[in-house]
Amino acid sequence: MIYEKNAYVSGSMCDSKLKLSIIAADEIVENAVSELMGDLGIDGIVVIENYLSMWLLTKNQIRFLRRPGWREEFLVKSYISGHSLITLNIDTIVETKSKEELVRARTELVAIDLERGKVRKAETVGFTMDMEHPIETDGIKLSRFPKEGGELIDTVRVQPTSIDYCYHTNNVEYVRFMLNTYHMEHFKTHEPDMIEIHYESQSFEGEQLDIYRAGTENGDMLFIRRDGKNITSCKVIWKDDPDRVGIKNE
Repeated sequence: MIYEKNAYVSGSMCDSKLKLSIIAADEIVENAVSELMGDLGIDGIVVIENYLSMWLLTKNQIRFLRRPGWREEFLVKSYISGHSLITLNIDTIVETKSKEELVRARTELVAIDLERGKVRKAETVGFTMDMEHPIETDGIKLSRFPKEGGELIDTVRVQPTSIDYCYHTNNVEYVRFMLNTYHMEHFKTHEPDMIEIHYESQSFEGEQLDIYRAGTENGDMLFIRRDGKNITSCKVIWKDDPDRVGIKNE
């Protein structure tokens, strides 16, 4: 099945350019994934209650073809595009009524047994083959990231409002932490092309997290670490990045 929802860019979704912000795009994608899983009867709450397991979002890549502006209407479509023994790939498309693609994303999910702390096969937590809708989504291929590198650029402490219903730091908060390492001038002069986030571990209220950044040929690698170990890794590619202005500590 394909989950669909009509919406529009509200004021709270806008950045300083009155366009859909990176944070809002991430929230749209994660909410669409959650709603799709709910319609399929295998969302996070059901899996906790019925299988003593939980879905972990392990990777999320979002590509920006054109960011819609304030009050612009759009359609969100989300579906399971593929799977392996232990992972589900869910693709999300944001498009106009005339079928112009605005945003496309791929999200990888893995189920973890809450008693044993081990990865479970997707079929043991309610997934069945007929739930898959294998449409090829152009331009989406999840990456492999380095585990080391970067220079310390910021330190944050996890606050209560960053915690989700599982008492972990909400996935979107990690994106916010990393984007906050840029100055406003950067967002005024650059457009996002792609952001990909890998979630490698969890953090909790009160913990101190260190943010590292390493420049690459076509963007930035950012790492969030606790006591030197990666919690989250992220790559951001900008459409206009002539001299990397507006990045903190540069």
